[in-house]
Amino acid sequence: MRASGKSDRGDLLPLPAGDIHLWFCPHGEAGDPALDATYRALLTPQELQQKDRFHFARDRHRYLLTRVLVRSVLSRYAPLEPKDWRFANGPFGRPRIDGPEIEETRGLDFNLSHTAGLIVLAVARNIELGVDVENTRRSAVLEAVGHYFAPAEALSLGALPAALQPHRFFELWTLKESYIKARGMGLQIPLDSFAFALDAPSDIGFALDDAHDDTAQRWHFRQLQPTPDHMVAVCSSADARIVCRETAPLQWERPLEVRTTRASKIPPLSPIPPS
Repeated sequence: MRASGKSDRGDLLPLPAGDIHLWFCPHGEAGDPALDATYRALLTPQELQQKDRFHFARDRHRYLLTRVLVRSVLSRYAPLEPKDWRFANGPFGRPRIDGPEIEETRGLDFNLSHTAGLIVLAVARNIELGVDVENTRRSAVLEAVGHYFAPAEALSLGALPAALQPHRFFELWTLKESYIKARGMGLQIPLDSFAFALDAPSDIGFALDDAHDDTAQRWHFRQLQPTPDHMVAVCSSADARIVCRETAPLQWERPLEVRTTRASKIPPLSPIPPS
């Protein structure tokens, strides 16, 4: 991959129908000043203004990295410079590709999540998808369970030994976030109106109390453990194959093996072939 991030048609990554590509970007609290200058040159004036609104330097750095990650990764699937991508927010604030319109961008979609130490970007074609990542070293907000989780989820979590409850909290939280992000409606969908059943090892059960013009059967869920400190959930409208890659934007990328810990139906999990 060229340092500029540009991809010609000959070195684009294939993204077949039925595949979801997950890109993992580890990060610290600050970047290299010279590289950050290169990153800033790729952002729009509006994105730069948004970055500067963050009070803490670590948050400004993470925002910069997320925007460049999206732009540089999308340029692995279409012959566009990272700076040429355009985005627009949907009615509930979810960003989507808004141009340029060429053959390679048709049906292309993405979803992004970040937490302390890791950014995750999901990319697919003609698949509704949502991704969430959480750092499991932070404290689980167990007091929120009774307010935001479905009654069956709260009951199941409360029946666990106290030592196991934080892990279950993060399992449920990442799954719930991935679903509302896949729907593109955010908290317009109450978190207690749908429930996950995780009592069976490795399985994910899903039910909707209030359908919101939806059916539970059309969604597929996976939970992954990319690092000892991070948990990822993916929700998709297709029983997709997940392929994984790790990257530092505009510097390097490599295939990555990631363990699936739970699934509504476990598909093959494999890295993107080396380009």
